[in-house]
Amino acid sequence: MNIKISEHAAQRMAERNISEEVVRKAFDAEDWESYDVSEVDESVIILTKTINEKKWAFVFNWETATLITCYPRR
Repeated sequence: MNIKISEHAAQRMAERNISEEVVRKAFDAEDWESYDVSEVDESVIILTKTINEKKWAFVFNWETATLITCYPRR
């Protein structure tokens, strides 16, 4: 899947030590553990996936195919 990565998401990825390559592979695989629609904006979905034994959440606008942010889950 060809996604855009917002400036905000790129900054957060750098801070959280997750590479663009890893994120793009996650979106290419599309084997998400959970999928939720945002309560604030119906065009935004929250996807979760375990990468290297750490669970991550990816906030994604499906209408614009843009990653808004990502963060490790607790």
